Amino acid sequence: MKKFFKLGCGALIALIILGAIIGALGGGDDSSKVDDQKSSATSTDKKPTKKDDQDKVVGIGTALEVGKAVFTVNEVQLADQVGPSALPTHASGKYVVLNVTYKNNGNEAVTIDSSFFKLKRGKKTYESDSTASMSANQGENGDIQNSFFFQEVNPDMEISGKVVFDLAPEAAEATDLQLQVQTGLFGTETGMINLQK
Repeated sequence: MKKFFKLGCGALIALIILGAIIGALGGGDDSSKVDDQKSSATSTDKKPTKKDDQDKVVGIGTALEVGKAVFTVNEVQLADQVGPSALPTHASGKYVVLNVTYKNNGNEAVTIDSSFFKLKRGKKTYESDSTASMSANQGENGDIQNSFFFQEVNPDMEISGKVVFDLAPEAAEATDLQLQVQTGLFGTETGMINLQK
């Protein structure tokens, strides 16, 4: 009886292991196909939302409402340096200097930063230069106003300042640059502003 019990337990364990191996080898493909189908269906469902965001495009001088924020690009300039003449900040390539107005139409204060702004050119994304942006907003007397460096903006308030990007000269002079703006640090809502004049 003991031999039968040992043999029966061993056979049972062997069958369980064999079943697990067959299940892993045979059934894995179907579940991955189902997961792939689910993920492709989910990504297809999300495309219209992305398209809606991309449809929000305006030009220079036109206010763009994104969520409870309003962005306006007032002017675009190219420069080799920014800041006060006594201590300027020099570009590695060429600076694209944007004079931007931001208005908070929400019910609470918003902390805005230069990271709310990104330049887009085709599939390429360019981040703002926070040091150059602070320097560009610095007066000859050293005072910095509206630097877009973690600046708190209360409801119904509007601020204007410069956001600076350091780009390769050919990118800075490109005619297809767009500014992407967003409502928060994580970019939950975005809009685009064409920088062509």
